[in-house]
Amino acid sequence: MKNRKDVRWAISILLIFLVLFLGLYAYTQIEVSRIEGKYPPVGEFASTAHGEVEIHYLRRGSGTPVVMLHGRDGTLQEFTLSIFDIVADHYEAIALDRPGYGYSECLDPDQLTTKAQARLINEALTKLDVERPIMLGHSYGAAVMLQYLLDYPDQVSGAISLGGVAFVDEPPEEGFFALPRYPVIGPLLTNTVVVPFGRHVARGIYEQAFWPAEVPEKYIQTIASLYLRPAQFTATSLELAAMHYSVEQVSRRYDEISVPVTIIFGDSDQMLDYRQDGQRLYERVPQASLVLVEDAGHKVHHTHPEVVMEAIARLAGKIEQ
Repeated sequence: MKNRKDVRWAISILLIFLVLFLGLYAYTQIEVSRIEGKYPPVGEFASTAHGEVEIHYLRRGSGTPVVMLHGRDGTLQEFTLSIFDIVADHYEAIALDRPGYGYSECLDPDQLTTKAQARLINEALTKLDVERPIMLGHSYGAAVMLQYLLDYPDQVSGAISLGGVAFVDEPPEEGFFALPRYPVIGPLLTNTVVVPFGRHVARGIYEQAFWPAEVPEKYIQTIASLYLRPAQFTATSLELAAMHYSVEQVSRRYDEISVPVTIIFGDSDQMLDYRQDGQRLYERVPQASLVLVEDAGHKVHHTHPEVVMEAIARLAGKIEQ
């Protein structure tokens, strides 16, 4: 009799977990559909040379092209919510969803290294007939940008590293972000708990990134919604796994960078230390300048767009001479 009760109890627990899983899975699918309806692609798509990835991009304005690459927690809305319109008023503004992010789908780990991403972005820009742009990379987008400068030196006019990753001396602590890479448990989590519970975690991260400024509510709603979708969250995990090796390899070659690079950092950046990633990069790149913005955090392009625009203007002036 006792064994029967134990079996019934185990079955009841199993059924509760099954119902909970199905409920969270259904909620995630409905929520992802709602998110993509509310925040659909805002631009167009360019295929890479062999059709491996379609890169989602937004292009507007005329003049010197300025290509913008977002960081590890973002999409091209990182720029449409900050400097894109201002850039487009004076130059040709091109913001990209990096491979795996936003609406640029990619879940191949081999294509999420900085080297592979630089190649895919170069192929997309070539198809779009973008010639010798100014490259702007924010946060981890700057690491991809630095790889681009080294692999395609004749195809770039200048660059801006904006609160950019330049060195990863040790493998990053991944914690929860490593889970999507595990068989079975990874897809289970990304398709059930990440969307409903992730926004609470994301809010704290974004508050830290904007500090000492306040994070706009529209930013949280837009970026977190797109970021927490299962495919993008998985791509983030895959990219994070390649981060240490990728940046370690590219950082050995910074003295080979042949274009002018402006390095912009907020002196109150809570995500990266400007001494670790800004000052060290400045000391390694031959044609580098360092701009330290007082009382600014990691999202300096949101809070101090005039600093970024001045840096673009200086580089554009060098190009036109």
